[in-house]
Amino acid sequence: MNRRQFLKTALALPAGAWMSRYNLLAQPALNQIKITAIKSIVLKNQWKTLVKVETDAGISGFGESGATGEIFRGWVHKGNKPIEDKLIGEDPLAIEKLYYKMSTQVHNLVSQGSVFSGIDMALWDIAGKVLNQPVHRLLGGPFREKIKLYHGSQPEDMLDKKSCADWADTIRANPRGWSTIKMSFNQVFGFDRQERDIPMLGPNDFVKLRTAFNNVREALGMDYDIIAHGHSEFDLPTSVGIAKAIAPSKVLWLEDPLPPHYSDSWKALKQQSPVPIMNGEKVEMPKGFLPFLQNQAVDIIHPDLAWCGGITGARKIADLASLYRIPVALHNLGGYALLMASVQYAASIHDFVILENAIDKGQGTELMGEDPVVVTNSYIDVPKEPGLMRMDQDFLKANMRPGEIWWGA
Repeated sequence: MNRRQFLKTALALPAGAWMSRYNLLAQPALNQIKITAIKSIVLKNQWKTLVKVETDAGISGFGESGATGEIFRGWVHKGNKPIEDKLIGEDPLAIEKLYYKMSTQVHNLVSQGSVFSGIDMALWDIAGKVLNQPVHRLLGGPFREKIKLYHGSQPEDMLDKKSCADWADTIRANPRGWSTIKMSFNQVFGFDRQERDIPMLGPNDFVKLRTAFNNVREALGMDYDIIAHGHSEFDLPTSVGIAKAIAPSKVLWLEDPLPPHYSDSWKALKQQSPVPIMNGEKVEMPKGFLPFLQNQAVDIIHPDLAWCGGITGARKIADLASLYRIPVALHNLGGYALLMASVQYAASIHDFVILENAIDKGQGTELMGEDPVVVTNSYIDVPKEPGLMRMDQDFLKANMRPGEIWWGA
Protein backbone atom coordinates (compact mmCIF):
# COMPACT_ATOMS: atom_id res chain seq x y z
CA MET A 1 0.00 0.00 0.00
CA ASN A 2 1.48 3.35 -1.02
CA ARG A 3 1.17 6.59 0.98
CA ARG A 4 -1.83 7.86 -1.01
CA GLN A 5 -3.72 4.60 -0.55
CA PHE A 6 -2.89 4.57 3.16
CA LEU A 7 -4.15 8.13 3.70
CA LYS A 8 -7.32 7.43 1.72
CA THR A 9 -8.02 4.37 3.85
CA ALA A 10 -7.19 6.17 7.09
CA LEU A 11 -9.46 9.10 6.30
CA ALA A 12 -12.31 6.68 5.63
CA LEU A 13 -12.02 5.16 9.11
CA PRO A 14 -14.36 6.32 11.87
CA ALA A 15 -12.85 9.07 14.01
CA GLY A 16 -12.81 6.85 17.09
CA ALA A 17 -10.16 4.62 15.53
CA TRP A 18 -7.62 7.43 16.01
CA MET A 19 -8.50 8.19 19.61
CA SER A 20 -6.90 6.90 22.73
CA ARG A 21 -8.48 3.92 24.40
CA TYR A 22 -10.21 6.12 26.94
CA ASN A 23 -11.54 8.64 24.42
CA LEU A 24 -12.85 5.83 22.27
CA LEU A 25 -14.70 4.22 25.18
CA ALA A 26 -15.97 7.54 26.49
CA GLN A 27 -17.17 8.94 23.15
CA PRO A 28 -20.80 7.69 23.35
CA ALA A 29 -21.21 9.08 26.88
CA LEU A 30 -19.70 12.53 26.36
CA ASN A 31 -21.85 15.59 27.12
CA GLN A 32 -24.48 13.50 28.88
CA ILE A 33 -23.83 14.51 32.50
CA LYS A 34 -22.47 17.54 34.31
CA ILE A 35 -20.51 18.22 37.50
CA THR A 36 -22.74 19.79 40.15
CA ALA A 37 -20.53 19.98 43.25
CA ILE A 38 -17.06 19.36 44.70
CA LYS A 39 -17.16 18.36 48.36
CA SER A 40 -14.65 17.18 50.96
CA ILE A 41 -14.17 15.74 54.44
CA VAL A 42 -11.16 15.03 56.65
CA LEU A 43 -11.06 11.93 58.83
CA LYS A 44 -9.56 11.34 62.24
CA ASN A 45 -5.96 10.08 62.07
CA GLN A 46 -5.65 11.46 58.52
CA TRP A 47 -4.21 14.73 57.25
CA LYS A 48 -5.08 14.25 53.60
CA THR A 49 -8.49 15.33 52.32
CA LEU A 50 -11.15 12.98 50.96
CA VAL A 51 -12.80 14.45 47.86
CA LYS A 52 -16.23 13.82 46.38
CA VAL A 53 -17.31 15.08 42.95
CA GLU A 54 -21.07 14.96 42.39
CA THR A 55 -22.96 14.95 39.07
CA ASP A 56 -26.51 15.59 37.90
CA ALA A 57 -26.81 11.88 37.05
CA GLY A 58 -26.54 10.89 40.71
CA ILE A 59 -23.12 9.33 40.09
CA SER A 60 -20.34 10.49 42.40
CA GLY A 61 -16.60 9.91 42.28
CA PHE A 62 -14.13 9.82 45.15
CA GLY A 63 -10.47 10.74 45.42
CA GLU A 64 -7.85 11.85 47.91
CA SER A 65 -5.97 15.14 47.95
CA GLY A 66 -2.51 15.52 49.47
CA ALA A 67 -3.50 18.97 50.74
CA THR A 68 -4.97 19.57 54.18
CA GLY A 69 -8.67 20.35 54.36
CA GLU A 70 -8.04 24.06 54.87
CA ILE A 71 -5.72 24.36 51.88
CA PHE A 72 -7.94 22.22 49.65
CA ARG A 73 -11.06 24.23 50.43
CA GLY A 74 -9.25 27.51 50.01
CA TRP A 75 -8.14 26.68 46.47
CA VAL A 76 -11.37 24.94 45.43
CA HIS A 77 -14.05 27.20 46.88
CA LYS A 78 -12.55 30.58 47.81
CA GLY A 79 -10.42 33.40 46.47
CA ASN A 80 -10.20 34.86 43.00
CA LYS A 81 -11.51 32.36 40.41
CA PRO A 82 -11.50 29.20 42.54
CA ILE A 83 -11.18 25.77 40.94
CA GLU A 84 -14.88 24.93 41.36
CA ASP A 85 -15.81 27.84 39.08
CA LYS A 86 -13.93 26.10 36.28
CA LEU A 87 -15.51 22.67 36.86
CA ILE A 88 -19.16 23.13 37.86
CA GLY A 89 -21.33 22.49 34.81
CA GLU A 90 -18.56 20.71 32.92
CA ASP A 91 -18.65 17.15 31.58
CA PRO A 92 -16.74 14.98 34.11
CA LEU A 93 -15.64 12.64 31.32
CA ALA A 94 -13.65 15.41 29.63
CA ILE A 95 -10.80 14.61 31.99
CA GLU A 96 -7.91 15.95 29.92
CA LYS A 97 -9.70 19.28 29.42
CA LEU A 98 -10.43 19.55 33.15
CA TYR A 99 -6.85 18.61 34.03
CA TYR A 100 -5.70 21.51 31.87
CA LYS A 101 -8.15 23.86 33.55
CA MET A 102 -7.05 22.83 37.03
CA SER A 103 -3.32 22.76 36.34
CA THR A 104 -2.83 25.87 34.24
CA GLN A 105 -5.88 28.14 34.18
CA VAL A 106 -5.56 29.52 37.70
CA HIS A 107 -5.37 33.27 38.31
CA ASN A 108 -1.90 34.55 39.31
CA LEU A 109 -0.49 31.20 40.44
CA VAL A 110 -0.36 27.68 39.05
CA SER A 111 -2.66 25.50 41.11
CA GLN A 112 -1.07 23.15 43.61
CA GLY A 113 -0.91 19.59 42.34
CA SER A 114 -1.69 18.35 45.82
CA VAL A 115 -5.04 20.18 45.66
CA PHE A 116 -6.47 19.02 42.35
CA SER A 117 -4.97 15.51 42.46
CA GLY A 118 -7.95 14.31 44.49
CA ILE A 119 -10.42 15.88 42.08
CA ASP A 120 -8.70 14.19 39.14
CA MET A 121 -8.97 10.80 40.89
CA ALA A 122 -12.67 11.41 41.48
CA LEU A 123 -13.19 12.20 37.79
CA TRP A 124 -11.62 8.88 36.82
CA ASP A 125 -13.84 7.15 39.39
CA ILE A 126 -16.90 8.73 37.75
CA ALA A 127 -15.67 7.75 34.29
CA GLY A 128 -15.26 4.12 35.31
CA LYS A 129 -18.73 4.02 36.85
CA VAL A 130 -20.38 5.68 33.83
CA LEU A 131 -18.59 3.43 31.35
CA ASN A 132 -18.92 0.31 33.54
CA GLN A 133 -15.17 -0.32 33.49
CA PRO A 134 -12.45 -0.49 36.14
CA VAL A 135 -10.19 2.51 35.71
CA HIS A 136 -7.12 0.45 34.85
CA ARG A 137 -8.91 -0.66 31.68
CA LEU A 138 -9.73 2.92 30.74
CA LEU A 139 -6.00 3.62 31.10
CA GLY A 140 -5.03 0.82 28.72
CA GLY A 141 -4.30 -1.95 31.22
CA PRO A 142 -4.00 -4.27 32.85
CA PHE A 143 -0.33 -5.13 32.56
CA ARG A 144 -0.72 -7.21 35.73
CA GLU A 145 -3.51 -8.68 37.86
CA LYS A 146 -1.74 -8.22 41.21
CA ILE A 147 0.28 -5.35 42.62
CA LYS A 148 3.18 -5.82 45.03
CA LEU A 149 3.10 -3.69 48.18
CA TYR A 150 5.83 -2.83 50.66
CA HIS A 151 5.65 -2.23 54.39
CA GLY A 152 7.25 0.51 56.49
CA SER A 153 8.87 -0.62 59.75
CA GLN A 154 12.20 -0.69 61.57
CA PRO A 155 13.66 -2.16 64.77
CA GLU A 156 13.44 -0.12 67.94
CA ASP A 157 17.24 -0.08 68.04
CA MET A 158 19.02 -0.90 64.78
CA LEU A 159 22.37 -0.98 66.58
CA ASP A 160 21.23 -3.77 68.90
CA LYS A 161 21.24 -7.26 67.39
CA LYS A 162 18.57 -8.62 69.74
CA SER A 163 16.26 -5.73 68.95
CA CYS A 164 16.75 -6.45 65.26
CA ALA A 165 16.13 -10.17 65.73
CA ASP A 166 12.92 -9.59 67.71
CA TRP A 167 11.69 -7.15 65.09
CA ALA A 168 12.50 -9.58 62.27
CA ASP A 169 10.36 -12.21 64.01
CA THR A 170 7.36 -9.85 63.93
CA ILE A 171 7.91 -9.21 60.22
CA ARG A 172 7.96 -12.93 59.47
CA ALA A 173 4.82 -13.49 61.54
CA ASN A 174 2.78 -10.74 59.86
CA PRO A 175 -0.21 -12.31 58.08
CA ARG A 176 0.13 -9.91 55.15
CA GLY A 177 3.37 -11.68 54.20
CA TRP A 178 5.45 -8.55 53.67
CA SER A 179 8.66 -9.26 51.76
CA THR A 180 9.91 -5.69 51.18
CA ILE A 181 10.49 -3.42 54.17
CA LYS A 182 11.21 0.31 54.13
CA MET A 183 12.94 1.72 57.17
CA SER A 184 13.89 5.14 58.46
CA PHE A 185 17.36 5.30 59.99
CA ASN A 186 17.50 8.68 61.74
CA GLN A 187 17.58 6.91 65.11
CA VAL A 188 21.09 5.72 64.33
CA PHE A 189 22.27 9.34 64.25
CA GLY A 190 20.23 10.41 67.27
CA PHE A 191 17.90 12.96 65.68
CA ASP A 192 14.23 13.13 64.76
CA ARG A 193 13.39 12.68 61.09
CA GLN A 194 11.48 15.99 61.05
CA GLU A 195 14.65 17.94 61.83
CA ARG A 196 16.02 19.89 58.88
CA ASP A 197 19.03 21.70 60.35
CA ILE A 198 21.19 18.59 60.26
CA PRO A 199 24.95 19.17 59.89
CA MET A 200 27.10 17.17 57.52
CA LEU A 201 27.68 13.71 58.97
CA GLY A 202 31.10 12.11 59.12
CA PRO A 203 32.99 8.78 59.15
CA ASN A 204 31.94 7.72 62.66
CA ASP A 205 28.28 8.22 61.75
CA PHE A 206 28.67 6.10 58.65
CA VAL A 207 30.36 3.30 60.60
CA LYS A 208 27.33 3.19 62.90
CA LEU A 209 24.96 3.21 59.95
CA ARG A 210 26.80 0.36 58.27
CA THR A 211 26.57 -1.65 61.50
CA ALA A 212 22.85 -0.88 61.81
CA PHE A 213 21.99 -2.09 58.32
CA ASN A 214 24.25 -5.12 58.66
CA ASN A 215 22.29 -6.03 61.81
CA VAL A 216 19.00 -5.70 59.97
CA ARG A 217 20.22 -7.76 57.03
CA GLU A 218 21.55 -10.46 59.34
CA ALA A 219 18.22 -10.60 61.19
CA LEU A 220 16.06 -10.74 58.07
CA GLY A 221 18.28 -12.77 55.79
CA MET A 222 18.35 -12.38 52.02
CA ASP A 223 14.71 -13.39 51.46
CA TYR A 224 13.59 -9.82 52.17
CA ASP A 225 14.27 -6.58 50.33
CA ILE A 226 15.27 -3.52 52.36
CA ILE A 227 14.64 0.11 51.41
CA ALA A 228 16.57 2.91 53.15
CA HIS A 229 14.25 5.85 53.75
CA GLY A 230 15.55 9.40 53.88
CA HIS A 231 13.29 12.41 54.39
CA SER A 232 14.97 15.01 52.15
CA GLU A 233 17.09 16.17 55.09
CA PHE A 234 20.71 15.51 54.06
CA ASP A 235 23.34 17.37 52.06
CA LEU A 236 25.28 15.86 49.15
CA PRO A 237 28.41 14.56 50.96
CA THR A 238 26.25 13.04 53.70
CA SER A 239 23.99 11.36 51.12
CA VAL A 240 27.01 9.88 49.35
CA GLY A 241 28.36 8.62 52.68
CA ILE A 242 25.01 7.05 53.55
CA ALA A 243 24.82 5.29 50.19
CA LYS A 244 28.30 3.81 50.63
CA ALA A 245 27.58 2.75 54.21
CA ILE A 246 24.40 0.82 53.39
CA ALA A 247 25.65 -0.75 50.15
CA PRO A 248 27.08 -3.92 51.78
CA SER A 249 23.58 -4.72 53.10
CA LYS A 250 22.22 -4.99 49.55
CA VAL A 251 19.45 -2.41 49.89
CA LEU A 252 16.90 -2.08 47.12
CA TRP A 253 17.41 1.69 46.93
CA LEU A 254 18.11 4.85 48.93
CA GLU A 255 15.01 7.03 48.97
CA ASP A 256 14.72 10.82 49.20
CA PRO A 257 18.06 11.70 50.85
CA LEU A 258 18.29 15.21 49.30
CA PRO A 259 15.75 18.07 49.19
CA PRO A 260 13.01 17.04 46.75
CA HIS A 261 13.31 19.51 43.87
CA TYR A 262 15.86 19.03 41.13
CA SER A 263 19.43 20.20 41.51
CA ASP A 264 22.65 18.91 40.00
CA SER A 265 23.42 17.37 43.38
CA TRP A 266 20.96 14.59 42.50
CA LYS A 267 22.96 13.77 39.40
CA ALA A 268 26.22 13.90 41.37
CA LEU A 269 24.75 11.58 44.02
CA LYS A 270 23.60 9.04 41.45
CA GLN A 271 27.03 9.05 39.81
CA GLN A 272 28.80 8.39 43.12
CA SER A 273 26.30 6.05 44.76
CA PRO A 274 26.85 2.28 44.81
CA VAL A 275 23.09 1.77 45.44
CA PRO A 276 20.10 2.85 43.31
CA ILE A 277 18.73 6.33 44.06
CA MET A 278 15.02 7.19 44.21
CA ASN A 279 13.07 10.44 44.52
CA GLY A 280 9.60 11.75 43.79
CA GLU A 281 7.10 11.67 46.65
CA LYS A 282 6.97 15.46 46.94
CA VAL A 283 7.63 16.32 43.30
CA GLU A 284 4.63 17.91 41.60
CA MET A 285 3.48 17.51 38.02
CA PRO A 286 5.31 16.08 34.98
CA LYS A 287 7.48 19.18 34.66
CA GLY A 288 8.83 18.54 38.16
CA PHE A 289 10.01 15.05 37.17
CA LEU A 290 11.37 15.98 33.75
CA PRO A 291 14.82 17.29 34.83
CA PHE A 292 15.41 14.16 36.96
CA LEU A 293 14.70 12.03 33.90
CA GLN A 294 16.52 14.16 31.34
CA ASN A 295 19.65 14.32 33.48
CA GLN A 296 19.56 10.65 34.52
CA ALA A 297 19.66 11.89 38.11
CA VAL A 298 17.70 8.99 39.65
CA ASP A 299 17.38 5.26 39.06
CA ILE A 300 13.70 5.04 40.04
CA ILE A 301 10.92 7.57 40.58
CA HIS A 302 8.00 7.31 42.98
CA PRO A 303 5.28 9.90 42.47
CA ASP A 304 2.36 10.15 44.88
CA LEU A 305 -1.03 10.27 43.15
CA ALA A 306 -2.35 12.63 45.83
CA TRP A 307 0.46 15.07 45.14
CA CYS A 308 1.71 14.85 41.55
CA GLY A 309 -1.47 15.75 39.64
CA GLY A 310 -3.67 12.72 40.23
CA ILE A 311 -3.98 9.80 37.85
CA THR A 312 -3.77 12.04 34.79
CA GLY A 313 -0.57 13.70 35.97
CA ALA A 314 0.94 10.37 37.02
CA ARG A 315 0.21 8.82 33.62
CA LYS A 316 2.04 11.69 31.93
CA ILE A 317 4.95 11.16 34.34
CA ALA A 318 5.05 7.44 33.53
CA ASP A 319 5.06 8.21 29.81
CA LEU A 320 8.04 10.52 30.30
CA ALA A 321 9.84 7.92 32.43
CA SER A 322 9.32 5.27 29.76
CA LEU A 323 11.26 7.40 27.27
CA TYR A 324 14.30 7.17 29.56
CA ARG A 325 13.68 3.55 30.64
CA ILE A 326 13.36 4.59 34.28
CA PRO A 327 10.95 2.42 36.32
CA VAL A 328 8.11 3.77 38.44
CA ALA A 329 7.13 2.90 42.00
CA LEU A 330 4.46 4.74 44.01
CA HIS A 331 4.58 6.61 47.29
CA ASN A 332 1.37 6.26 49.32
CA LEU A 333 0.69 6.97 52.97
CA GLY A 334 -2.98 7.78 52.49
CA GLY A 335 -6.34 6.16 52.98
CA TYR A 336 -8.40 3.67 51.02
CA ALA A 337 -9.19 6.02 48.13
CA LEU A 338 -5.51 6.71 47.47
CA LEU A 339 -4.59 3.04 47.92
CA MET A 340 -7.11 1.80 45.36
CA ALA A 341 -6.41 4.62 42.91
CA SER A 342 -2.72 3.68 43.16
CA VAL A 343 -3.49 0.00 42.57
CA GLN A 344 -5.53 0.82 39.45
CA TYR A 345 -2.79 3.10 38.13
CA ALA A 346 -0.06 0.55 38.88
CA ALA A 347 -1.90 -2.04 36.81
CA SER A 348 -1.99 0.29 33.81
CA ILE A 349 1.70 1.09 33.26
CA HIS A 350 4.42 -1.15 31.92
CA ASP A 351 7.52 -0.65 34.05
CA PHE A 352 5.93 -0.58 37.51
CA VAL A 353 7.89 -1.85 40.53
CA ILE A 354 6.09 -1.66 43.87
CA LEU A 355 3.55 0.35 45.89
CA GLU A 356 3.86 1.77 49.41
CA ASN A 357 0.84 1.49 51.70
CA ALA A 358 -0.52 2.57 55.08
CA ILE A 359 -2.43 -0.62 55.87
CA ASP A 360 -2.48 -1.51 59.58
CA LYS A 361 -0.86 1.82 60.51
CA GLY A 362 -3.70 3.05 62.72
CA GLN A 363 -5.13 5.36 60.05
CA GLY A 364 -8.09 3.15 59.17
CA THR A 365 -6.97 2.69 55.56
CA GLU A 366 -8.09 -0.93 55.46
CA LEU A 367 -11.51 -0.07 56.98
CA MET A 368 -12.70 2.73 54.67
CA GLY A 369 -13.94 0.63 51.75
CA GLU A 370 -16.96 -1.58 51.26
CA ASP A 371 -14.64 -4.33 50.07
CA PRO A 372 -12.04 -5.84 52.42
CA VAL A 373 -8.37 -5.12 51.82
CA VAL A 374 -6.76 -8.50 51.21
CA VAL A 375 -2.97 -8.70 50.99
CA THR A 376 -1.42 -12.13 50.45
CA ASN A 377 2.36 -12.57 50.34
CA SER A 378 2.71 -8.81 49.80
CA TYR A 379 0.33 -8.72 46.82
CA ILE A 380 -3.10 -7.13 46.40
CA ASP A 381 -5.50 -8.04 43.59
CA VAL A 382 -6.42 -5.38 41.03
CA PRO A 383 -10.17 -4.66 41.38
CA LYS A 384 -12.47 -5.54 38.50
CA GLU A 385 -15.49 -3.48 39.58
CA PRO A 386 -16.36 -0.26 37.70
CA GLY A 387 -14.55 2.89 38.80
CA LEU A 388 -11.77 3.07 41.38
CA MET A 389 -13.32 1.86 44.61
CA ARG A 390 -16.46 1.73 46.77
CA MET A 391 -16.18 3.81 49.93
CA ASP A 392 -17.93 2.75 53.16
CA GLN A 393 -19.98 5.87 53.83
CA ASP A 394 -21.03 4.70 57.30
CA PHE A 395 -17.40 4.30 58.38
CA LEU A 396 -16.46 7.67 56.93
CA LYS A 397 -19.32 9.43 58.70
CA ALA A 398 -18.45 7.82 62.03
CA ASN A 399 -14.78 8.76 61.75
CA MET A 400 -14.78 12.38 60.64
CA ARG A 401 -12.44 14.77 62.38
CA PRO A 402 -14.27 16.83 65.04
CA GLY A 403 -15.85 19.92 63.49
CA GLU A 404 -16.14 18.43 60.01
CA ILE A 405 -19.46 18.72 58.14
CA TRP A 406 -20.64 15.57 56.36
CA TRP A 407 -19.56 16.08 52.76
CA GLY A 408 -19.56 19.81 53.23
CA ALA A 409 -18.28 22.32 50.73
